[in-house]
Amino acid sequence: MKCVAIGDMFVDEQAFHKEIEKSGLFDSYQGFTWKGDLNRVKTRALIRKIETEGSEAYPLPEDIRKAVVEADVVFVHLCPIGQEVIQQAKHLQYIVSARGGLENIAVKEAQAKGIHIIHCPAHNAHAVAELVVGLMICETRNVARANYALKQGEWRENYPNSGRIRELRSSSVGIIGFGTIGRLVVDLLQPFHTTIYVNDPFVDEKEIKEAGCIPVSKEDLLKEADIVTLHGRIGPNDPPIIGAPELALMKPTSYLINTARAVLVDMDALVHSLEIHQIMGAAIDVFPKEPLDANDPITNLDNITITNHRGGDTVDSYIRSPELLIAYLEEALKTGKTRYML
Repeated sequence: MKCVAIGDMFVDEQAFHKEIEKSGLFDSYQGFTWKGDLNRVKTRALIRKIETEGSEAYPLPEDIRKAVVEADVVFVHLCPIGQEVIQQAKHLQYIVSARGGLENIAVKEAQAKGIHIIHCPAHNAHAVAELVVGLMICETRNVARANYALKQGEWRENYPNSGRIRELRSSSVGIIGFGTIGRLVVDLLQPFHTTIYVNDPFVDEKEIKEAGCIPVSKEDLLKEADIVTLHGRIGPNDPPIIGAPELALMKPTSYLINTARAVLVDMDALVHSLEIHQIMGAAIDVFPKEPLDANDPITNLDNITITNHRGGDTVDSYIRSPELLIAYLEEALKTGKTRYML
């Protein structure tokens, strides 16, 4: 089999090459780097363009296009594999992506040609899940606000939630989206003995109960949870999961966490909700425009913790993904299926 791997600024070609060579699965190998010289600011813009415009956001350089068209298996991370390339592909059997999301791949066209797609939602799942729990504690316990005040020479005693601060063990957490990251958040919350509500219409209620959680509708989750954390996905033209109507359902003592996709939240509605103290607070790691404008109204709020897209920013998130992908591909070749294959 012919294999092509296309690295980038996060997962370099050599990381793919190392694991692919060890596997012994392929007769030939070609490696490429796509936009590997971009700095982090330009990379954020690139990712946002892919997430909004999909697999057609960037045309492939001609040398990469030719190699993909002739390959049996293609490994990618951010590099887009669009409709035209898939239509031209003569032998392509598998597209193997180091990402959890599939925005950079023309999925329908691939499936129509019988090309299997293997993706890797676990590659940064632990990193994101850890940050979620960290943000829950940081926002509810005023960690960032206290830190900032002390560095400004202020011993601050009063906060937006003073007198209403609860421990996680006496709080309820609502998880919207029970995929890889949502389930890891549940695992991490177990030692806190937190009551956990879950909403995911694509997961059987029995499975949610077996994980020690309570399956509920989105409306009931918003009404009951003290902390709501988002781990779902929506289509390009779908409304956000959290807008003004949803924020109105939440308790005035509740918090919203979003480390997933900026499009999941109507940010104007969230800012207004925080300004009028409709909800107690929020912690946000992703934004419609990145880098965040210095004069964005969210930066003036005292009842929010904001981080600059740090969710998957660990060494482990990237260096382990090629190893995981080889294991998934080997399983697919051996059994005809794997958990992360479309």
